[in-house]
Amino acid sequence: RQTLAPHEVVAKTLVFSKELTDYYTLYQLLLFHFQEKRVGEFFDLIEENRSKVNYYFQTVFRTFLRHKQYIKNALETDYSNAKLEATNKLIKDIKRLGFGFRNFINFKKRVFITLNIHKKKDLSGPL
Repeated sequence: RQTLAPHEVVAKTLVFSKELTDYYTLYQLLLFHFQEKRVGEFFDLIEENRSKVNYYFQTVFRTFLRHKQYIKNALETDYSNAKLEATNKLIKDIKRLGFGFRNFINFKKRVFITLNIHKKKDLSGPL
């Protein structure tokens, strides 16, 4: 009946099992190398622990090694489709929340307003 912070819960849980502590430490190391984009250290850690871990970790490690080139490319390059995916999700949310717009023009206007896109006025047309 204590109120604990998340790190305190983790610390109390890790006391119960040495194996759990080892796996948690391995996970934290992998996460650190991944976030710091240290590709070599990330895959070296996987290779050296591949045979020492349980079946579930081995399955994950095999998947990482199978897609090693793609993971390496994602970590080493600055290219990402995150902005595009976020825009697509926003459009889908507007569509879902709109319960069907009467016409496409109103739907398009709502998307532009939400994304803060300003349509340039054509000044060359008739006044």
